[in-house]
Amino acid sequence: MTSVGFVGLGLIGARRAKIAQSLGVKIDFIVDRDPARFAGAPVDGCCYASSVDELDQAYRGHTDAILIAVPHNVALDVCSWAFARRSHVLCEKPMGLNLGEAKRIAGMVEATGKHFCAGFNYRYLAGVAALRDLIREGKLGRVSRARLAMGHGGRPGMETEWKLKRASAGGGALIDPGIHLVDLALHLFGAQRVDNVNLRRDFWNSDVEDSCRLILASDEGVDISIEVTLTSWKNQFEIEVYGSDALAILTGRGGNYGTQRLEVTGRWFWQGATRPTVLDLGSQDPSFELETQAFLELVATGGTDVVLSDAAAGCAALAIVEQAYDMTPAPAGL
Repeated sequence: MTSVGFVGLGLIGARRAKIAQSLGVKIDFIVDRDPARFAGAPVDGCCYASSVDELDQAYRGHTDAILIAVPHNVALDVCSWAFARRSHVLCEKPMGLNLGEAKRIAGMVEATGKHFCAGFNYRYLAGVAALRDLIREGKLGRVSRARLAMGHGGRPGMETEWKLKRASAGGGALIDPGIHLVDLALHLFGAQRVDNVNLRRDFWNSDVEDSCRLILASDEGVDISIEVTLTSWKNQFEIEVYGSDALAILTGRGGNYGTQRLEVTGRWFWQGATRPTVLDLGSQDPSFELETQAFLELVATGGTDVVLSDAAAGCAALAIVEQAYDMTPAPAGL
């Protein structure tokens, strides 16, 4: 039986822990600096600790895989600790504060030969999977441009949290959650470079951007725009892909982002040759479940998964983010 451990039991860590329980794997330990969170995750035979140092004193057994969900500024240290324990690692995006840290983690992956997942669960959204099939099967024709957009409004007091502080997050809306869209752009359309970037601070009183617009370009001629904001008071998720034969529009990703819906409209459909098709993919978002299961299957069998992200994917996404930050180091506004 595969054994796992968790470092970080916040919203994402707790969700993955419940998924692991449902999959029947053995949970060796859970680490979180807030012991109050342990009450929501009672696991028989599990060791609980408030830090990895405390865990090292209490639990010395081998654990097959460690799943990490911590602030960006401690991801490198926790990954280093996990690899020193000879474990496979899933670390939530963005794989550190910056590209330099991501490259150090990638070096550990290569040196240890362990499996690593960068935690880009959006790849497993049903709408993204359907859109990926359309693109790779050539059903949209030659793709010329795409637009990826996501917005939500955060929560009251968010400006005091670690995700809106440069020291702990490495940036703002672009690095998280925007790096999800950067990864999807690379995953769906291949290598990109930053052509233009606009970072803004429109509402939140912090030292990082709360809105961004990124223009990417590729040698293949696909122009991509990415828009991310923490000032949208209605949660939004959209991907538009324009091809020579058809247009595909994906909206929603379940939950309060709305039902996943993929609409495909063929060229000159009004002439009657084709009709728009709409695929309703439901209001559930099982992407965390699918990604966690894929990672644990990889750990158990040593096989391959063409959708699961890896260290190279994490570095590629952070390279785009870092290039954008280098072009516009200080956000406008406020």
